[in-house]
Amino acid sequence: MACLRSGTRKIPLLSPVALLWLGLVLSACGGGSGGKNMVVPQTGPDAILNGAALATATSHWVSTNCSVQAELTSNSGFYSVVVDSAGTTSSGPETWAVGPNANSVTVGPGLGGLVGFFWISALDNITGSTTSQAFTATVVVQTGSTSQTLGNCSFVLKQGGLS
Repeated sequence: MACLRSGTRKIPLLSPVALLWLGLVLSACGGGSGGKNMVVPQTGPDAILNGAALATATSHWVSTNCSVQAELTSNSGFYSVVVDSAGTTSSGPETWAVGPNANSVTVGPGLGGLVGFFWISALDNITGSTTSQAFTATVVVQTGSTSQTLGNCSFVLKQGGLS
């Protein structure tokens, strides 16, 4: 290793090979960041959260092919908008929980006594994320005690909360 002389001190110079090796070692070790790499889930309800609470959510999901909108928050808040075949819009807040598998949610308790009022009661096979700004899921809506599967719905992320 060569050295430069500065007054009475010697300053070592690193060769280009040594610098390349040092860069590779630091990159392999996380660049010296000292923190863990954050992994954003790409499936399931945690991947599609819109904020901490309904009142402070900064985004929501819109599915034009199924005429529904949804907002999920980390405190289990869920806001549902459903437009039925007659063009009537039903909307309101609910709560969500992980469904029968890790890639699904169930919504409830629902407004079972209100016939004609629709809400999203389940999302299944959730694939996608807030990071990718899109997800797909099988959507189930409910009115009264009658549920209807809308099929595979494609959602895109929109800015602004629903509630």
